[in-house]
Amino acid sequence: MEKYKMSENKLNVLYVIPRYKTYCMANHYVMPLGILYVSSYVKNAGVANVHTLNLNHVEGEEFKILKSYILGHHIDVMGVGGLSGEYVDISRMAQYAKRVNKNIRVIIGGGIMTADPETTMSAIPEADYGIIGEGELTMTELLAALTDGSDPERVDGLIIRCGDELKITHRRKEIVDLDTLPFPDYEGFNYGEYLKANPDLSDEGKKYSQVSVIGGRSCKYNCTFCFHPSGSTYRQRSLDSIFAEIDYLVEHYNISYIALREELFATDNQRVAEFCKRMENYDFDWSIQLRIDSINQELVDLLKDTRCRYVFVGVESANDEVLKSMRKGINLKQIEAALDMLKDAGLNSRSGVIFGDTVETYDTAMFTLDWFMRNSSRYRMFVDMIIAFPGSILYKRACKSGVIPDPVKFLQDGCPIVNVSKMDNRQFESLVHKIEKINYRKYNVKFYNGSK
Repeated sequence: MEKYKMSENKLNVLYVIPRYKTYCMANHYVMPLGILYVSSYVKNAGVANVHTLNLNHVEGEEFKILKSYILGHHIDVMGVGGLSGEYVDISRMAQYAKRVNKNIRVIIGGGIMTADPETTMSAIPEADYGIIGEGELTMTELLAALTDGSDPERVDGLIIRCGDELKITHRRKEIVDLDTLPFPDYEGFNYGEYLKANPDLSDEGKKYSQVSVIGGRSCKYNCTFCFHPSGSTYRQRSLDSIFAEIDYLVEHYNISYIALREELFATDNQRVAEFCKRMENYDFDWSIQLRIDSINQELVDLLKDTRCRYVFVGVESANDEVLKSMRKGINLKQIEAALDMLKDAGLNSRSGVIFGDTVETYDTAMFTLDWFMRNSSRYRMFVDMIIAFPGSILYKRACKSGVIPDPVKFLQDGCPIVNVSKMDNRQFESLVHKIEKINYRKYNVKFYNGSK
């Protein structure tokens, strides 16, 4: 990206990545590429002077740093975003900004806003605008409206605070051609420092410089525990676009591992074959994500003997009734066959099992846990508790049934684990304790609705 130029006649906007405190483990965090895409798009559009700040790589007191940037660069608008589970960090940034300048306009984006806009605006009263869905076009048009004094309500994809009222504008159409988007604003958010501070460790203890590349957006499936903040229509980038970005990353950073973040990598084997062929030109490992029902012998043969380090797949449960309830579209027989294919080909699969679906009983949970214990070393799996993430079918059910009686408080509590299953709370707590012992960590669990 060529050197970015500022103008005295434009609004000054600051995009901030908070210093993560909620989902940061041992000072490691995952770079939120969404805000990097928005920053890059707005810079290319030229509608505002764009400033960027990643607080994870700046020493000193968080508030003082943010205050210095806002006052020093005469910031008119601050943008921040992320996932619902990052509410505490996002909300803190909004509070800080208004403490520095009560007239600064705060814009919140990302999954937290798209999942449940009105709840998020209520939980973050400092927010003036919320971006619903993909943020590149919406942010650009909003900044243009704020600059020329036109009505923001004409901008699609917004929720706007108007005094004590909240107004939602027309739905924003999804970006069809992802190749038209510029690459993320890596330089603006200290990406080189991020790679050094967040190495990925192999099973052998080797440190990898892990880079994530988004190859597609959304998903054509609708599992009950998932939410797709980038829309409901699955779209893929061309391989030419993906490899142009990989080349850019190789040119600017020390790369030893690429993780292709695309939920449906293997839409067709021909695309996979071309990807594998192109990756032969690079001297580093890579990983992909697959659905169980996309794994077949032809696909496995394509991946075999490549530098594909990991194949991430979603198992979720060993009980067919639970899998059906989750809308996974798979069964245990398919799961074992797919994992065996990967294993026999020498491919390292990584898969997860989650407990607590709406039809989960203590017996089904114990059946799946027993299956996990017998197979975890063979298939390399992890276990976790299911979370009713805002926007998901599971979340909507929990709100409707009263398991989550107050969505605002649920968000403010960090989206804790709640009991949406058929287990009573005693059984549920017993299961949670078993999973905690396996994972060596304590879970954030709430029973808002009293005892079952």
